Amino acid sequence: MRLPRGGFEEFFRSNYASVWRYVARRVPVSRTDDVVSTTFIVAWEKFASVESPSRAWLIRIASFEVANARRKNDREFRRRVASAPLELVAPANDEFDGAAVRTAMATLAESDQEILRMVLWDELPREDIALVLGLTVNAVNVRYHRALQKFQRLMPAYRPLTRVKEDPNE
Repeated sequence: MRLPRGGFEEFFRSNYASVWRYVARRVPVSRTDDVVSTTFIVAWEKFASVESPSRAWLIRIASFEVANARRKNDREFRRRVASAPLELVAPANDEFDGAAVRTAMATLAESDQEILRMVLWDELPREDIALVLGLTVNAVNVRYHRALQKFQRLMPAYRPLTRVKEDPNE
Protein backbone atom coordinates (compact mmCIF):
# COMPACT_ATOMS: atom_id res chain seq x y z
CA MET A 1 0.00 0.00 0.00
CA ARG A 2 1.71 3.17 -1.15
CA LEU A 3 0.68 6.41 0.42
CA PRO A 4 0.33 9.43 -1.82
CA ARG A 5 3.16 11.93 -1.51
CA GLY A 6 0.57 14.37 -0.18
CA GLY A 7 0.16 12.06 2.83
CA PHE A 8 3.66 12.99 3.96
CA GLU A 9 2.42 15.94 5.99
CA GLU A 10 0.26 13.70 8.19
CA PHE A 11 3.08 11.14 8.39
CA PHE A 12 5.45 13.93 9.48
CA ARG A 13 3.08 15.27 12.15
CA SER A 14 2.34 11.87 13.65
CA ASN A 15 6.00 10.83 13.85
CA TYR A 16 7.95 14.03 14.49
CA ALA A 17 7.92 13.84 18.30
CA SER A 18 9.03 10.19 18.35
CA VAL A 19 11.88 10.83 15.95
CA TRP A 20 12.96 13.94 17.84
CA ARG A 21 13.08 12.03 21.16
CA TYR A 22 14.98 9.17 19.51
CA VAL A 23 17.59 11.54 18.07
CA ALA A 24 17.81 13.73 21.20
CA ARG A 25 18.96 10.77 23.26
CA ARG A 26 21.74 9.99 20.81
CA VAL A 27 23.31 13.26 19.69
CA PRO A 28 24.26 16.51 21.43
CA VAL A 29 21.43 19.00 21.88
CA SER A 30 23.12 21.37 19.44
CA ARG A 31 22.78 18.77 16.66
CA THR A 32 19.34 17.32 17.41
CA ASP A 33 17.26 19.62 15.20
CA ASP A 34 19.71 19.26 12.31
CA VAL A 35 19.64 15.46 12.47
CA VAL A 36 15.84 15.37 12.74
CA SER A 37 15.53 17.75 9.78
CA THR A 38 17.89 15.66 7.68
CA THR A 39 15.96 12.53 8.62
CA PHE A 40 12.72 14.01 7.35
CA ILE A 41 14.37 15.33 4.19
CA VAL A 42 15.58 11.81 3.37
CA ALA A 43 12.15 10.43 4.26
CA TRP A 44 10.46 13.00 1.99
CA GLU A 45 12.71 12.02 -0.90
CA LYS A 46 11.95 8.31 -0.46
CA PHE A 47 8.34 8.56 0.72
CA ALA A 48 6.64 8.00 -2.62
CA SER A 49 8.78 4.97 -3.48
CA VAL A 50 8.35 3.10 -0.19
CA GLU A 51 5.68 0.40 -0.06
CA SER A 52 4.42 1.28 3.43
CA PRO A 53 6.32 3.95 5.33
CA SER A 54 6.21 3.43 9.08
CA ARG A 55 7.68 4.83 12.26
CA ALA A 56 10.23 2.00 12.24
CA TRP A 57 11.28 2.95 8.70
CA LEU A 58 11.70 6.53 9.84
CA ILE A 59 13.69 5.51 12.94
CA ARG A 60 15.98 3.47 10.70
CA ILE A 61 16.64 6.56 8.58
CA ALA A 62 17.24 8.51 11.80
CA SER A 63 19.71 5.88 13.00
CA PHE A 64 21.78 6.41 9.85
CA GLU A 65 21.65 10.17 10.34
CA VAL A 66 22.66 9.78 13.99
CA ALA A 67 25.66 7.72 12.85
CA ASN A 68 26.57 10.48 10.39
CA ALA A 69 26.30 13.10 13.15
CA ARG A 70 28.49 11.03 15.45
CA ARG A 71 31.13 10.69 12.76
CA LYS A 72 31.02 14.44 12.24
CA ASN A 73 31.35 15.06 15.98
CA ASP A 74 34.27 12.62 16.15
CA ARG A 75 36.04 14.42 13.30
CA GLU A 76 35.51 17.78 15.00
CA PHE A 77 36.69 16.42 18.33
CA ARG A 78 39.86 15.02 16.81
CA ARG A 79 40.56 18.44 15.28
CA ARG A 80 40.40 20.06 18.69
CA VAL A 81 42.63 19.36 21.62
CA ALA A 82 40.78 18.30 24.72
CA SER A 83 41.35 21.08 27.23
CA ALA A 84 40.47 19.26 30.43
CA PRO A 85 39.13 15.88 31.48
CA LEU A 86 35.47 15.65 32.35
CA GLU A 87 34.96 15.60 36.08
CA LEU A 88 31.84 14.12 37.58
CA VAL A 89 30.32 16.19 40.33
CA ALA A 90 29.54 14.27 43.51
CA PRO A 91 25.90 14.50 44.55
CA ALA A 92 25.22 16.97 47.34
CA ASN A 93 22.89 14.58 49.13
CA ASP A 94 21.78 10.96 49.04
CA GLU A 95 19.21 11.43 46.28
CA PHE A 96 19.62 9.40 43.12
CA ASP A 97 21.25 11.62 40.50
CA GLY A 98 21.56 9.12 37.64
CA ALA A 99 25.37 9.09 37.60
CA ALA A 100 25.48 5.35 38.24
CA VAL A 101 23.12 4.70 35.32
CA ARG A 102 25.13 6.95 33.00
CA THR A 103 28.37 5.27 34.06
CA ALA A 104 26.96 1.77 33.61
CA MET A 105 25.51 2.67 30.20
CA ALA A 106 28.80 4.22 29.06
CA THR A 107 30.62 1.03 30.01
CA LEU A 108 28.42 -1.10 27.76
CA ALA A 109 29.19 -1.72 24.09
CA GLU A 110 27.43 0.69 21.70
CA SER A 111 25.17 -2.10 20.40
CA ASP A 112 24.05 -2.94 23.96
CA GLN A 113 23.40 0.73 24.72
CA GLU A 114 21.33 1.08 21.56
CA ILE A 115 19.09 -1.92 22.23
CA LEU A 116 18.46 -0.77 25.82
CA ARG A 117 17.63 2.77 24.66
CA MET A 118 15.23 1.53 21.99
CA VAL A 119 13.37 -0.78 24.40
CA LEU A 120 13.43 1.26 27.60
CA TRP A 121 13.63 4.92 26.54
CA ASP A 122 12.10 4.94 23.07
CA GLU A 123 9.58 2.22 24.02
CA LEU A 124 9.63 0.83 20.49
CA PRO A 125 7.86 -2.48 19.88
CA ARG A 126 10.26 -5.38 19.30
CA GLU A 127 9.00 -5.71 15.72
CA ASP A 128 9.99 -2.10 15.00
CA ILE A 129 13.38 -2.58 16.64
CA ALA A 130 13.94 -5.68 14.51
CA LEU A 131 13.17 -3.65 11.39
CA VAL A 132 15.40 -0.75 12.45
CA LEU A 133 18.35 -3.01 13.28
CA GLY A 134 17.80 -5.48 10.46
CA LEU A 135 17.31 -8.41 12.85
CA THR A 136 14.64 -10.95 13.67
CA VAL A 137 12.36 -10.31 16.63
CA ASN A 138 13.94 -13.30 18.37
CA ALA A 139 17.43 -11.83 17.89
CA VAL A 140 16.20 -8.51 19.33
CA ASN A 141 14.84 -10.32 22.39
CA VAL A 142 18.10 -12.22 22.91
CA ARG A 143 20.23 -9.08 22.50
CA TYR A 144 17.98 -7.11 24.84
CA HIS A 145 18.09 -9.83 27.50
CA ARG A 146 21.90 -10.06 27.31
CA ALA A 147 22.36 -6.29 27.34
CA LEU A 148 20.05 -5.98 30.35
CA GLN A 149 22.04 -8.65 32.21
CA LYS A 150 25.31 -6.83 31.47
CA PHE A 151 23.77 -3.55 32.60
CA GLN A 152 22.50 -5.09 35.83
CA ARG A 153 25.96 -6.47 36.62
CA LEU A 154 27.47 -3.01 36.09
CA MET A 155 24.79 -1.15 38.01
CA PRO A 156 25.52 -0.94 41.73
CA ALA A 157 22.64 -1.54 44.08
CA TYR A 158 21.19 1.84 44.97
CA ARG A 159 20.47 2.18 48.63
CA PRO A 160 19.64 5.68 49.85
CA LEU A 161 21.47 6.71 52.98
CA THR A 162 19.41 7.07 56.13
CA ARG A 163 19.45 10.64 57.31
CA VAL A 164 20.39 11.02 60.94
CA LYS A 165 19.29 14.12 62.78
CA GLU A 166 22.25 16.01 64.15
CA ASP A 167 20.28 17.53 67.00
CA PRO A 168 18.14 14.96 68.87
CA ASN A 169 15.87 17.78 70.17
CA GLU A 170 14.57 18.63 66.66
